[in-house]
Amino acid sequence: MNAPTPARAKLRLAVITPLANEETGIDEWMPRVLAQLGEGDRVFCVLDNVSRDRTRDKVAEWAQRDQRVSLVWAPENRCVVDAYFRGYQAAYDAGAEWILEMDGGLSHLPEEIPAFIAAMQNGADFAAGCRFTRGGGYAGPWSRYLVSKGGTWLTNLLLGTRMADMTSGFECFSRRAMAEVLARRVRSKAHFFQTEIRFMLHDWKWVEVPIHYTNPSKRLGGDSLKEALRILGQLRRELRQKSNRPPK
Repeated sequence: MNAPTPARAKLRLAVITPLANEETGIDEWMPRVLAQLGEGDRVFCVLDNVSRDRTRDKVAEWAQRDQRVSLVWAPENRCVVDAYFRGYQAAYDAGAEWILEMDGGLSHLPEEIPAFIAAMQNGADFAAGCRFTRGGGYAGPWSRYLVSKGGTWLTNLLLGTRMADMTSGFECFSRRAMAEVLARRVRSKAHFFQTEIRFMLHDWKWVEVPIHYTNPSKRLGGDSLKEALRILGQLRRELRQKSNRPPK
């Protein structure tokens, strides 16, 4: 095996963010993120054909101004999960020690990135953003709040997980935890994949980090809810089958 290059050895934190049609907000979001990062950190912005405005051009301009910004163009993406995994892979291949994912529309606050860094410095393999714990908060439609709270309660009940928030997408992985995620993959093509990942890592060394989340006024589609319930049922059945197997 070849030794890592010096550039890889210096990469501490990689922030990965799928972006689509964020032309009007990228010039506020990017400097706020970069202000939280050190010289050995990078931002991987994943774009694909869903983005039809000038977001790609603006990210390219930022990349010219600051070497910590990388544009990942992925026209092969077919869904939001593809975009996230394309970012995961880019950050992992670059040799990142920690990989943090967040939204690019300021629903996640860049100023909360240091709390995730602190969690990783304290030895966590997985730092999970949590809206529903002391110090966290949520702003948005009550319908989406109830879906998130209800989904967390149901997942904990059926799968034996213990997190206070099983649906957030603001989270940070150690390199070895990300290797597990990339190897096992997920089934969902929508946002339930965040719950799949939290279930996947619930036996690892994890900690929940309080976050303040601002939810855009978007309805959660019925197809996404049906998919979430279907996969949750599959995971429950597989868990029961595993527990019923005789010991070797």
